[in-house]
Amino acid sequence: MKKAKFILSTLLVVLIAVGTLSGCEDNKKEIAISEVTFTFEMTDEDGETSEWLITTQETTVGAALLAEGLIEGNEGAFGLMVSHVNGIRADWDMDKAYWAFYINGDYAMSGVGETQIEQGVTYAFVYTKS
Repeated sequence: MKKAKFILSTLLVVLIAVGTLSGCEDNKKEIAISEVTFTFEMTDEDGETSEWLITTQETTVGAALLAEGLIEGNEGAFGLMVSHVNGIRADWDMDKAYWAFYINGDYAMSGVGETQIEQGVTYAFVYTKS
């Protein structure tokens, strides 16, 4: 009788463990991060525009462009301050130049580091002098 209870208890523990592990696998599939695609444009100081189609799992435009190596900058009090786009530097201190950030052709009301990526949207940096 004791041996039968031991076997049943062991079998029950094994069944619970298998059920729990198979349930975890299903949860992993549900939280998979999906990719999003957007267009990125850069207009340099000569007015020449280059375009990239970016596919990423990042959630912000800044993180995606940093991961692609298309922008460089430093975190400041107001977020990511972009200094280089596609290797081209804009230096406010030297000649009052900066990278203006646009979303679908409109001047962005948020910084690139905080802007959530939306599928199919065009994000752009334009070399600008004051």
